[in-house]
Amino acid sequence: MCSRYSFNVSKVNLGFLGLKETLVEKPVQQVTPGQQVWLVRNNDQGIPELVQAKWGLAPSWLKDFSRVQINARVETAPDMRMFSSAWSDRRCLILADSYYQWHMPIHGLKASHGLKASHGLKASHGLKASHGLKASHGLKASHGRNASHGRNASHGRNASENRRQLWQIGARDHSLILMAGLWERYAVDSTLAFDSCAVLTMPVMPQLAPIAQRMPALLTTGNAANWLAGAPFDLDSFSAPLTGFAFQCQNILKR
Repeated sequence: MCSRYSFNVSKVNLGFLGLKETLVEKPVQQVTPGQQVWLVRNNDQGIPELVQAKWGLAPSWLKDFSRVQINARVETAPDMRMFSSAWSDRRCLILADSYYQWHMPIHGLKASHGLKASHGLKASHGLKASHGLKASHGLKASHGRNASHGRNASHGRNASENRRQLWQIGARDHSLILMAGLWERYAVDSTLAFDSCAVLTMPVMPQLAPIAQRMPALLTTGNAANWLAGAPFDLDSFSAPLTGFAFQCQNILKR
């Protein structure tokens, strides 16, 4: 699930889609559901355009607005009434520079467990070797305590390691990330309508597996135009360009 992301950029370069560089008046550190967000979609002539829409997809037939959807799974969206029409005819790219992911650490998780720079991901904060705490950390014999005294390493672990952690995930080069999305237009009456959107999610790439099970469905500049044009979808082909993508993760909060 993707329920928060950031669009903290001063300008957007979408030259790969034939769009001019655009200045952003109000960069946003944390975008939340219900806000107006920036996206790229094809207009009626099939030409990409940069527009805004409300985050929370509302199909034209929706009566209960508590049912708007901020996310859709790429595996099931084409077959669900909520998303099937938009999947066929109204795809978009939702613009961001990072997204946020909550994670509950597992006892004994070490930085070497999948979070290496060589694995395409840079853990810039919070997952160090000390995350795999040893018995000698805080339970020394000279301190009069050892495992036989009723405490062991896992019991003496710093409480902060067991708290839920918020990670900010983006590209290592701080470039724009393109989240695959769907959009709809809802007619309030004959004179008033609004556009809305949802972020598509996919199974997490191996680089991020230690801290998540799912992630936004990200597009590279090379396959963005095909997505907008409604190209046939295959998850393996879609995710293949992300295999070597260099992510950067920053641990920004613990609860």
